Amino acid sequence: MKPIGYCANVHPGRNLAQLRESLAGPMARIANSLAQPTLPVSLWLSAESIRELSTEPSLATRLRDEANDFGISFVAINAFPYGNFHAQRVKHAVYEPNWTDGRRAHYTLAVAELLPLLVADGTDHISISTLPLGWRATFSASGSGASVGIASTALEQIASRLHAIEQNTGLRITLDIEPEPGCAIETSEELVGFFMHCLPATTRASVDLRRHIGACVDVCHGAVMGEPPQEFFQRCAQSGVAINRVQLSSAIKGTNSEQDLLALAQFNEPRYLHQVVSGFGASRRMWDDIPQYLADNNIEPLNNDSANTKRFAGDFVPTLANKSMHHFTNAPTQEWRCHWHVPIHHAMINGLETTSSAITGTLDAALQLPNAPLIEVETYAWSQLPHLEHICGEHEVEQGIVQEIRYAQTCAAASQAASELA
Repeated sequence: MKPIGYCANVHPGRNLAQLRESLAGPMARIANSLAQPTLPVSLWLSAESIRELSTEPSLATRLRDEANDFGISFVAINAFPYGNFHAQRVKHAVYEPNWTDGRRAHYTLAVAELLPLLVADGTDHISISTLPLGWRATFSASGSGASVGIASTALEQIASRLHAIEQNTGLRITLDIEPEPGCAIETSEELVGFFMHCLPATTRASVDLRRHIGACVDVCHGAVMGEPPQEFFQRCAQSGVAINRVQLSSAIKGTNSEQDLLALAQFNEPRYLHQVVSGFGASRRMWDDIPQYLADNNIEPLNNDSANTKRFAGDFVPTLANKSMHHFTNAPTQEWRCHWHVPIHHAMINGLETTSSAITGTLDAALQLPNAPLIEVETYAWSQLPHLEHICGEHEVEQGIVQEIRYAQTCAAASQAASELA
């Protein structure tokens, strides 16, 4: 199994200057705390950073060398967020531009062109993660009925260009689609269906498309959709869709009990979208964000839609709407799962269970793959956590990330040992 690192979208990186500050600051301190030979990092490169690097490619080599000096190697790129992922309000904007918009393909190709300059010498494979075509409603509408065809054509062209880069540099780049709740591709079934019915096995340039287009498994996303990790991996393996990247992440879950709904209200925050899903299979339902789900259950969400994204105990108290006549729209025992990337080493957080147990199953399934995927921790919402000081205690967020990485390494070692004994 490859060494486990983390995804740097947790740090600000709107432009190159901000990215370098994050590299020399929190990334370097995390690498120093772990005290291992090299810390693998998946770099988030915004469109603005890519424009700057493309204008002067020597800056990419400089960035790689600076990372090396800090004991960091760039092993993958997160090309999902196009704009400022740390804006005061991101929400649905993280899915734009989608794969019907030429800017998405242009940006993704620009990332790929720079990768030979960013990776360490001797690297033979690197992953670029991307959004699952787009947010379902806007993606479907944006292509005037031809959205899937437009996206498929763009991905086919990208596969051909990635093949050319490999021929010229020896570096194999894969563009890995990351299913997510609410998007055009939410589950392994939809992912495999897209590959089987919408993408050609061989491009018009006679390139093996699946050598360069694959899957990125986000454990939080799968848990929210109620899809067991083994099911995801088995379906992809049976269909020949390569899983090139695994993001270890954890969601929150609960029931429609008053206690759990009031706890969920504490997680309402203004920056990121937190889809809520209940039920499984054909009975599965989704709400775009926490306020919509709470409203359907007669809970008034906290008024946290402000510039102040750090919230502490006692700031607000969620209340029952029409308390004397309170009732639940859904059965109190029905389970919901919420897309909230919480620290992976917590089984409980702020009174709610997490889906951290899915991480073990994911690692077990990843070990069965013929080619080991890249595995990384991806908890990006540390700064938005309610009652952050209670979660971190005296430790800073950076030390929380260190704890996550160590926890992931311990889980991976246990899965590896169990696999060898089996």
